[in-house]
Amino acid sequence: MTPQESRKTTAAAYRWVNQVTSVGIELAVPIAGGWWLDAKYGLAPWLTVCGVLLGSMLGLLGLVKLIRDLDK
Repeated sequence: MTPQESRKTTAAAYRWVNQVTSVGIELAVPIAGGWWLDAKYGLAPWLTVCGVLLGSMLGLLGLVKLIRDLDK
């Protein structure tokens, strides 16, 4: 393998890791935000539930995008 091919393979691996990590972040941040807002405003568990729903939708959209990118 030439150094140029090695760089392309490494770059592709980093892109894939970046995409998978972003899906995890899209799932976790709304849930954590809802939990934090519940603690701050005393509305438990409603904002956490909204965060779970939002995180699930964003995570699902992220997975669909990831699968589409992998199919190309």
